[in-house]
Amino acid sequence: MNRKIEISDFANNSLIEKIYQERKDSLYQHSVLDNEKIKEINKQKPVTYDNLLTAIKNLPPHFNNTREFILERLEGYIDRQNCLVDYDKKKFYKNGFCDGVQLMLEILKTENNSLTKL
Repeated sequence: MNRKIEISDFANNSLIEKIYQERKDSLYQHSVLDNEKIKEINKQKPVTYDNLLTAIKNLPPHFNNTREFILERLEGYIDRQNCLVDYDKKKFYKNGFCDGVQLMLEILKTENNSLTKL
């Protein structure tokens, strides 16, 4: 029995994982345009980790336990958010890659069928 193979079946394939890792590394190198966009985002949303850290460290001395608790939770929150963002990026990249390959294969198949009919 002939089973139609979907490119999306390979989304968790090690080859696609390797392609993703190589592409991810190149995408993290910011261009001039990227730097301009990042500056604009930072202007619109000026809260930084350093601002939060300064505010927490400026709590009165009798809040030492609270300060340490907040710092630990903040670090845990940032780590979790980074993991979630990385997961989403990987998922969208891999599926987008598979969708692109599937689209190219469908176009080639359609063109091949058109040529066969001639």
